[in-house]
Amino acid sequence: MNQASKRSLKIEDQLQLLVESLKDYAIFMLDPEGKVATWNQGAERLKGYKADEIRGQHFSIFYAPEDVERGKPQHELKVAAAEGHFEDEGWRVRKDGTRFWANVVINAIKDERGQLYGFGKVTRDLTERKWAMEAAFEKLFRANPYPMVLTTLEDGRILEVNESFCKLTGYRAKELIGQSVLALGIWAQPEELARIVSEVSAGHPVREQGGVLMTKAAQRRTVQLSADKIEFGGNSCLFATILDVTESRRLQAAIAELSTPVLQAQEGLLVVPLIGPVDAARVTQLRNQLLSNIHAQRAKAVVIDLTGVPKIDSESADDLMRTVEAVRLLGASVIFAGVSLGIADALVRIGAKLSAVKTTADLQNGLEEGKALIARATSSGAG
Repeated sequence: MNQASKRSLKIEDQLQLLVESLKDYAIFMLDPEGKVATWNQGAERLKGYKADEIRGQHFSIFYAPEDVERGKPQHELKVAAAEGHFEDEGWRVRKDGTRFWANVVINAIKDERGQLYGFGKVTRDLTERKWAMEAAFEKLFRANPYPMVLTTLEDGRILEVNESFCKLTGYRAKELIGQSVLALGIWAQPEELARIVSEVSAGHPVREQGGVLMTKAAQRRTVQLSADKIEFGGNSCLFATILDVTESRRLQAAIAELSTPVLQAQEGLLVVPLIGPVDAARVTQLRNQLLSNIHAQRAKAVVIDLTGVPKIDSESADDLMRTVEAVRLLGASVIFAGVSLGIADALVRIGAKLSAVKTTADLQNGLEEGKALIARATSSGAG
């Protein structure tokens, strides 16, 4: 035996001694088909099998029946062979049938030509750490002031809810746990829930997704949902935190309505006194409220008072003229009162068709013009 061979043998012996000394790790080799080829003391201690009874057995013997049924062992080898490496955490089974939570690493072993020689597999028992983490998670889960729910990803079955979730939905915990979210009808938009589940299943967290939640009393609550995929109790789960924004949205709508009021000056005549900055969002709010009021009150003229608006940007000016067109399509005329130099400049820059709208120096003249329009329309209709 030459010196190089002796040195190689010595290194192999050292590696074998190292593998045998790692008693907290199951370290062993699999042949290309997944059958156990080597076994160390850590593997015997962790999994319960002696070397002579496990060698030649397929490594799927370490997996839960449900994982074997869905082809998990074969999938892991396939990924390791293709990518060179596979890592996972999940339940594994000892010889006596007990389960433990394991971190598993599988590395493909190939020769210099890329020919698959087998697999190196390292398994570590993380059961105690998982119990500690789940205990801490459960404590935080139950104490959290935000509504939280834990469901299975596979069928949407509720596993856990906290007290805040019960208060929000009106259900008691025992009415929820074990039930399907869809069957209970808690989420008012099933197609949106399906999309969220799909995103989370693919490993993409969902953040502040808007939706509508239905309470036990059939009340609709506007919510924002954030969700992640987690492993809990051996299941792939959807863990969701919910923020009830119903009242804040109502307040926002009320504030928006107050900032863009639509008032009735007389039958058939509406007035909109605008004060302060006008951006695209505010023009959209104006259009929605104005069209709704014109339709409800069958208005024939609208005075938009711009005296309190010093200037407007081009985008908002364009949106304002689109609002004028929408109003005209409903059969009402538009009067701009108190147009400033800044607003006039913006309207000219966008090439606004000012023939579509009347202008007056101030609100009083605008109201008089509006009344005159209605009078002429009434007279024409009577004639």
